[in-house]
Amino acid sequence: MSYEMLLYEIACSFPALKLKGVHQGGIPGIEADEMDDSKLSDFLYKGSGAALSHGEILILEFLLNLMDPYIHTGFNLGVAMNVLGPKHMRALIDGIVRFYNRR
Repeated sequence: MSYEMLLYEIACSFPALKLKGVHQGGIPGIEADEMDDSKLSDFLYKGSGAALSHGEILILEFLLNLMDPYIHTGFNLGVAMNVLGPKHMRALIDGIVRFYNRR
């Protein structure tokens, strides 16, 4: 499985992102064949991503951190543990395991 497809599948595993239409391209920078951290970051910090809930912002920051943890340092696991519900935490933990076991 390609790096992009894995990240896309991880993104699609979050119920909140499903509701936002992630499968239909509803979140800029998240596509099955291309994960673009620049587009996603611009959407989140400069575009309409500012209207998302705190939990949704944390999820997108998590995805950005997976893409490049040296550039996208905004994600905080402790905050996520206090904000996200069980289904989203399960998706986050499963995403971490899948991403780092891909090698």
